[in-house]
Amino acid sequence: MFFNNPILKGGTARMRTAEEVMMRCKLILDQPDIVLLVDKSSSPTAAYDMVMDATHNDETAKAARWLGVLRRDYPDRYAEITRNTLSHVQRNTAKKGVRDEVNK
Repeated sequence: MFFNNPILKGGTARMRTAEEVMMRCKLILDQPDIVLLVDKSSSPTAAYDMVMDATHNDETAKAARWLGVLRRDYPDRYAEITRNTLSHVQRNTAKKGVRDEVNK
């Protein structure tokens, strides 16, 4: 059950830098609805599960998991890169699609 855990084998887990994690979640940073799901999740794995259920897209769900890792390991960086996105969603002023822009 714990065979792949590097700490139990005497190894050390590798902590990724904030920049590495940010590169892995970059795909979803312009998707307020996905960022909001991550913000509501309780863990990186929960973020993956919630986004997978909502989108059925593994690549998007993996990026969401990495955003969850950023929130857990680098909360200041997470707040910095999601502040505008989350404030727009919470005020219901998130970017509309191109079709909505034309129909204003």
